[in-house]
Order: sequence, then structure tokens, then C-alpha cells
Amino acid sequence: MTENQEGRCHCGAATLRFTGKSETTFYCHCQDCQRTTGSPFSVELMVASDGFSCAGDLSTYTVTGDSGQAVHRRSCAKCGSGLFLECDADPDFVFVKAGALDDPSCVEPEMHIFVSAKQPWVKIADGLPQFERMPPE
Repeated sequence: MTENQEGRCHCGAATLRFTGKSETTFYCHCQDCQRTTGSPFSVELMVASDGFSCAGDLSTYTVTGDSGQAVHRRSCAKCGSGLFLECDADPDFVFVKAGALDDPSCVEPEMHIFVSAKQPWVKIADGLPQFERMPPE
């Protein structure tokens, strides 16, 4: 994946940018991702927060994550597109939604997480590692 990425919401009112390679990229099958995307999973890039910036009016929806700490989901306040999330449990990282990138074709997921919540009609046949919840550190 290239080291400089830009992205935006559907209407273009909110933009994001990050530098540096992603720490990891994954399919998340958790129920929160299913509900916020309207899809059976989300594809996310874990990027360093110190190389990340966002501009535009955002709305925030905060939930309690699997860690017991807050997860802050950031969306465009105008069109509602989900852009990224921040987890109090991982303050050095931002989790960017791959679909928000201007060029998501460079994304190469490395694993599936929260497969315990995967929809039974989703068949994983890509050979990537699968974790019931989060991968071990």
C-alpha cells in the first residue's frame, strides 16, 4: 500500500489524509460494523494517529467496545458516511474505513476479526487468518 492516502465522505464535505503504511488491514465482522455499514463486515486500515488528519464537520457516535473502553465512530455530519473510528484502548491508532479512501484498490486485508459474529451466509474462502474476537498481541 502506498504511504500517502487521501479519502472523503460521499458528499465530499469531510476529507481525511494519512501518511505511513498501515499497521494492519482487516475485515471486521463485529455486529457494530455490520450495523454501521449496513453490510456483513467492514474493511479497515489501522494507521498511526500521528500521521492522520481529517477536515470537515464530523459527527461522533460512541459505544463501548469489546475491550470495555470507548470506541468513537466518526462520520460526515452532512451525508452520514462512516470515515474512521478511534478506540480508547488503542490511542496511538486510527481505524480508517477502506471505502472512504480515494483509491481503495491498494488495500490488501490481512485477516478477519470477530468471526464469532460473522453472518452464517458469509463464506470466508480467502485463506486469511480468522480470529473469533481480536487477534492476540
